[in-house]
Order: sequence, then C-alpha cells, then structure tokens
Amino acid sequence: MTKILQASKGWKVFAIFMAYIVLSFFLIQTPKTFAADICKGGLKELESSQGVIQSKGGIWGYLEQSSALKDKSIMGLQIDGKLQRLIVSFENLCDEGKTPTPKLHGLILSLIGDARMIFNREADRQSKEKVLAKLNGLSKNIDELLAQLTS
Repeated sequence: MTKILQASKGWKVFAIFMAYIVLSFFLIQTPKTFAADICKGGLKELESSQGVIQSKGGIWGYLEQSSALKDKSIMGLQIDGKLQRLIVSFENLCDEGKTPTPKLHGLILSLIGDARMIFNREADRQSKEKVLAKLNGLSKNIDELLAQLTS
C-alpha cells in the first residue's frame, strides 16, 4: 500500500511540475504575442480605416468639393497629414520594440473614426460653422495626442 501511495505522490509532484513549466512558458510568450498582435493587426486596422478616408480624397478632398468650404481646404490637408503622423508614430513604436497600448490604438482609431464621421453628410448640406467647428475640434484632439507621443 505504501508503494502505491509513494507512486501516487510522485505522479502528483510530476504533474504539478509539468503544469508549472507549461504555464510559465505560456506567460513568458504572452507579452511577445500581444505585441505582435497589436503591431500587426492594430496597424493594419489603422491603415485600413485611414485608407477609407483617403480613398474619398481625404478631408482635403471633402472640403474641396464644397463651394462654401473650398477656401478652408488647407485645414483638411493638415488634418490628413496629422492623422497619417499618428499612424506612423504607432508604427515607429512597434519598430523600436516598444509595445503600443490598446488604449493608444483605441485613441488613434477613434480620431480616425471622427474624421470618417465628417463624410457622413455632404459639406454643403451642413452649416459652414458647424463643419469648421468639428474640424477644429478634431485637429485639436489630434494635436494633443501627437504631443503626448512625442514627449
């Protein structure tokens, strides 16, 4: 009977040891896997969302199509460039071996989403002041996030 108990105890120790090894291996690999996922998948999502805006001519093209806002199209060009800078900053973090946080990914995606929302209505169907207020707010929010990324 004692031989059975000793054998049983040996298997328990062995099973616990193997579980510890497997769990340790999994936990060691998880941060690297997460970094690869957010860098590859997250970057692809950001570029895809930005591509939707650019396929329509960007904010610049949107303003150029409006007779009331054509004179403000330079603001659209600046916003297009700032959005692209956010994506490049995200990509640079990945290239430098730093893992961007999901929060940063979400903030950039949200700003791109805000830019995409501007396209939902034709510029001439909205008041000039309302469109400019949205664009100024978007530009300000992008500037704030860019300032955080460069500091």
